[in-house]
Amino acid sequence: MADRPARQTRAATTRRRQSWSGWGEGSVDEKDGVGVFLDDVAYTFGDVSALGLPMLSVLLMADASEWFGLKAFGLVAWLTMVGGGALIRGGWVSPLATDALGWVAMTPRLVALRLVYYNATLALAAYGGRALAGRWSPLAAAGFALVVGALSAALFPRVGDSFYGVGAE
Repeated sequence: MADRPARQTRAATTRRRQSWSGWGEGSVDEKDGVGVFLDDVAYTFGDVSALGLPMLSVLLMADASEWFGLKAFGLVAWLTMVGGGALIRGGWVSPLATDALGWVAMTPRLVALRLVYYNATLALAAYGGRALAGRWSPLAAAGFALVVGALSAALFPRVGDSFYGVGAE
């Protein structure tokens, strides 16, 4: 873990997760597979949603509700990013282009990276999906948004490692 300061490798190698009792007391609990996955989904949902909020807001106000519009393709990419991030954080799936398990750590530099990365991914999936839906098939466009979301989640740990390393040199 010391050689990967930009990564949360502990969450990928153990079933222990932090809990909060509601009385101001935190604890660390051993969770089963479902509990670990739900904890990781909640973590990555907050991660992607909070820092992707600028583009999510734009997509929300963009156009009327259409079955195959910006909102639909943004939603597909958003949920795929959350699901993929949860699988990577829990250690069930290895991220692409790196040999270490785990999701990207929360540091100030990596929060700035997340802000740009998540919003660019959502914009690419939504606007690219709308362009594909107009030219080809709406289902192909939804598939495009799914692939963009999955690849962005799978490559984000590698991008985070590279970005963190640039500032350290």
